[in-house]
Amino acid sequence: MTLSISNPKPQIYMAPLQGFTDYTFRTTFVSIFGTPDAAFSPYLETHKPDHRVYRDVLPERNTGISLIPQLLGNDAKEMEAILKDLQNMGYTEVNWNLGCPYPMVTKKIMGAGLLPHADRIDQILNDLCSVTNSSISVKMRIGLTKNDEWKALVPILNRYPLSEVIVHGRTASQMYKGEVNINAFVEMAGQITHPVCYNGNIFTLDQFNWLSSQMPSISRWMLGRGLLANPLLMEEIRTGEKASNEEIVKALDQLHNQLLVANSSRLSGSSHVLNKMKPYWEFFTPSLTGREKMLKKIKKTITLDAYKIACNELFRG
Repeated sequence: MTLSISNPKPQIYMAPLQGFTDYTFRTTFVSIFGTPDAAFSPYLETHKPDHRVYRDVLPERNTGISLIPQLLGNDAKEMEAILKDLQNMGYTEVNWNLGCPYPMVTKKIMGAGLLPHADRIDQILNDLCSVTNSSISVKMRIGLTKNDEWKALVPILNRYPLSEVIVHGRTASQMYKGEVNINAFVEMAGQITHPVCYNGNIFTLDQFNWLSSQMPSISRWMLGRGLLANPLLMEEIRTGEKASNEEIVKALDQLHNQLLVANSSRLSGSSHVLNKMKPYWEFFTPSLTGREKMLKKIKKTITLDAYKIACNELFRG
């Protein structure tokens, strides 16, 4: 199962979590916890080419971070149009989403819904690579419903000058449940000629260390839900030193407080702010064992003032 060669210094990527890791989150996170080696934007829908598509990736909203816009699409001409606009903004690399597992996406044969359609992926990559000088990377799952669908795709991926391939070792039908298929990831990574990045279920330094020991040749690691549950995880991996639970809770307090301030200043109306902030608690919860009563109280709040009081009680009560 092990990929040989010893690990170089890890490169840490911030994953694109739709609705969560937007420019407000990214700039807030970086201001407190430091800069990942790269951050990937939540996907831009290439079949909706109007100015709203670009709100999250405007360069002036993403200073001080190496941002790679992610595209969700299944039509090369639509994707090419977005690519040109992104080039005009100064972006030199994009990431193609072949991993989104949600049925509302996969049923449209986008995201992971494209994985069983190797010929279509081949044609889109051929069309895009022939018309752009932007670097293209791919973020994908090992399959839509089968854990060996990647096997038909590796020869296609190897045929094109991709900058890297980011692999989440689950099928889309698993969503985020069940175990990551480490064996499938290792087998796939061993056949890809491009740099490979690991994605999936890194929540603790111990998990990272175990994965790193199993895959010594992998140096690129994407953190998603784990980074929201523990904002210190990137620093833990870089230093090899574990943070205490108290330090993690304090970091969540800082992150939440500054996110609340930032979103309150850009969103209009308390209900809009609450609708933006409350879903983050699903990701914070794993690090807040023993505070279930307060978590329920936060979820039940219906005014912004009540929400702030409940959050303050959870962190400092």
